[in-house]
Amino acid sequence: MALGGDATGVLTFADSTTDGDDATFTDLGIAGVDELKIGGLKLEGLDMAGDTAIFGKMSIDDIAITAPEGENGEVMIGNIELINPSPELAAWMAATLNGQEVPFPAVENVSFGSWSISDISAEIEDTDMDGSFSLGKIEIRDMADLKAARFLISGINFNGVDPTEDMNISASLGEMKLTNVDAKYVKAIQENIGDEDAMMGALMDAVYEDPMEPGYDAFSMSDLNLDIAGAKVAMASAESFIERNAAGQPIKYISKPYTLTIDADPEGGQGGAGLLQGLSVMGYENLVIKGESVADYDPDQDIMTFDAKNSFVEVEKGARFAMGGKIGGISEYSKKAGAAMDFEALASGGEPDPNALNEAMGALTFYDLTFKIDDDGLVNRALNAAATSQGQDPEQMKSQIAMGLGMAPMMAQGTGVDMALVTEATGALSKFIANPGTLTFTLKPSEPLSVAAMMANPDPSAYTKDSLGFTAKAD
Repeated sequence: MALGGDATGVLTFADSTTDGDDATFTDLGIAGVDELKIGGLKLEGLDMAGDTAIFGKMSIDDIAITAPEGENGEVMIGNIELINPSPELAAWMAATLNGQEVPFPAVENVSFGSWSISDISAEIEDTDMDGSFSLGKIEIRDMADLKAARFLISGINFNGVDPTEDMNISASLGEMKLTNVDAKYVKAIQENIGDEDAMMGALMDAVYEDPMEPGYDAFSMSDLNLDIAGAKVAMASAESFIERNAAGQPIKYISKPYTLTIDADPEGGQGGAGLLQGLSVMGYENLVIKGESVADYDPDQDIMTFDAKNSFVEVEKGARFAMGGKIGGISEYSKKAGAAMDFEALASGGEPDPNALNEAMGALTFYDLTFKIDDDGLVNRALNAAATSQGQDPEQMKSQIAMGLGMAPMMAQGTGVDMALVTEATGALSKFIANPGTLTFTLKPSEPLSVAAMMANPDPSAYTKDSLGFTAKAD
């Protein structure tokens, strides 16, 4: 890599200084490209590996990119920094700075202590969107062996107007962080960069190769806000963690309690006005959604266990929906379901292969299952909305539903379905609708319930209330 003169390949600069194995360049540009200006470039720890230049640290400051003549827009980047890159990555960067077109190294050969880009701002003006965008920082730390110790993105802000719809849009994110991130998805993208369909296929293969592996150890997010023409979504924080065994396999998935709010501002535009109209049908002015989840996983048995006490979604002033159970074949199901997806066909309006999806379902085994609804006004809200739309009195509608449920056992006669099961289920539903409280369905079969076995023997008479360990109750 030449350090003297006033040009480095296609890279031009006004001035340069050297100090031992460090070199600094100022007022840089690219010959023939007037839209790019760079305030400074500093390379520290310069050395040679054979005929290839390498370095220990690179800093690029004050980058300005303007739109070509006849177009509008500008991007500013405060700093790009790369520390302790692998020889292959350093060589690629040095060659690129020299104006050479060389392929990016294989992901397996990409490692570094830190890579970051900070203080990004952009002005956008085109037919689809006018607005401004800023980003505080993107940082990847300790990248080696297809893993990064940390990925961070912070300080995202966007404000814009869709001129075709006359719609204001804003979005912001305080911070998103992941630790011990698997770079297999980057590898899939790199190896198929020229073929969009192949890339999508490779990404899905990476996902379903080990569907129980989320690709990180911890995830956190803070201060998410979206406003689309008055339809607003906000989440103060979200955190999840993965616990692993000695072999590095996931054995526990934890999502800490979160709160998501959905608000409608009719003065903010058509999005807010439409959302408020929809919410008002159910008697809401806004929605507050809470939840959390904890699940234990046995990778040797492919069994997931979770408790309804801490695995739920709750709509404030509505209801809490909780689920617990013990289910086997989760990983096998996910692999087979993924194989059933032809993503190229789906993108063109196709549908998954139903036979393949049925085969995937056959991988599941239910040891026990609980589904629970704790009502806090949702039943009456729904009944009021339905009755109003049909010009009925809500109590009259309740009576009609109760009557229909009461007739269900009679209608099920002759189908082979266990009458005790139908009677208990419909009785609990009828009681819950008449006097909303807590509705619980439980499945605890005397023997693990294989979906494949149920498909092989679909006779409903084989699945009685007692053999399924089925209970339904309303409190």
